[in-house]
Amino acid sequence: MAMEFYDSGNKSEFMFYSSVREIWENLIETYLKKKDFVACYDIESKIFNFRQGTLSVTEYYDTLNGLRIELDQYQELKMCKAGSIAYTRLVERERIFKFLHGLNSEYDHIRVQILGKEKLPSLFKFYKASGSLILGQHIM
Repeated sequence: MAMEFYDSGNKSEFMFYSSVREIWENLIETYLKKKDFVACYDIESKIFNFRQGTLSVTEYYDTLNGLRIELDQYQELKMCKAGSIAYTRLVERERIFKFLHGLNSEYDHIRVQILGKEKLPSLFKFYKASGSLILGQHIM
């Protein structure tokens, strides 16, 4: 990567840096961050457009969760513990909303039941609870 940058006619830019570290930081900022944005955008698009369709609820949850884990690898957040807890709750809520949004219409009653609660559970507890409701529906 550095040699491609150097060979592409950008040699004069190097003389403005006072250290090799500054050169590397600039290269990383210029090239790697852009790739991160592209990857994040692609993953976010997949998450946004993802629907249950013919998948079972478990397959739907697992696939959506896998995309979220992949997206989390690109997140660079540094914050205090209180901020971290608040942010985690916000992310959990958004993920629950996305999960509900992508469920097939046959599960509308579950959407209503979950959204009618005073407090949303964690994503995992939510998934377990919604799975129990769905399984109970199929058993009856």
